[in-house]
Amino acid sequence: MQITIHQSGELLETTKTVINEKILKLETYYDRIERADVHIKEGDGKTANGYTVVARLSVPGPDLVAECTDPSIKRAIADVAEALRRQIQKHKDKLADDKHVVLPGTQEAAVMPVDSETDEDIAVSEEQL
Repeated sequence: MQITIHQSGELLETTKTVINEKILKLETYYDRIERADVHIKEGDGKTANGYTVVARLSVPGPDLVAECTDPSIKRAIADVAEALRRQIQKHKDKLADDKHVVLPGTQEAAVMPVDSETDEDIAVSEEQL
């Protein structure tokens, strides 16, 4: 995965390391992350001397985006990573639901539409279903 960091000011190497570690760890939850763009803005007016971290993950389907503002840049990075982890889980759950297949022998598979037949016309035992 390619990680691009965009910042409005200079970042310490330790901060860049934290960003890379947190974002790379997301690959353990979903291995189809293609790219991560992390934007860091300092003092954007929301909080005095705070940092706003916005991260966008490029995955198959719609991108996943999270934003957090905090006086501590490392806490903001951790909160964004956690928000993205939850979004990844929801994304994976949605993909699994979309691939839901009705297996033969389940109750859903036994339901068939009936045109205009009456119960007397259909004499089917439980074993035949």
